[in-house]
Amino acid sequence: MKKFIYLILFSLLTSCATGTYTNRSGDNSNLSFDSGFCRSLARSKHPGYICKNPLMCTMEEVNIVLNDLTQYNAVYQNCMYSKNYDYQ
Repeated sequence: MKKFIYLILFSLLTSCATGTYTNRSGDNSNLSFDSGFCRSLARSKHPGYICKNPLMCTMEEVNIVLNDLTQYNAVYQNCMYSKNYDYQ
């Protein structure tokens, strides 16, 4: 049952990410480099929580995992905005 809940959460989180980043100047030639830089920056600040039992997280751990995912996303978006990209 818990795996089913995680599958639903994962699909909901990925379905929200349907837009793309575009540079305010109109030049997207560095988009993949900047996106990779921001991903690595966000992952270095929030590497991700691994549950004690790899097959199932407790409810307390689910909150930690979700908080870590939102913090990762916030760092990534802040980095992209600082590099003059808008999410559309």
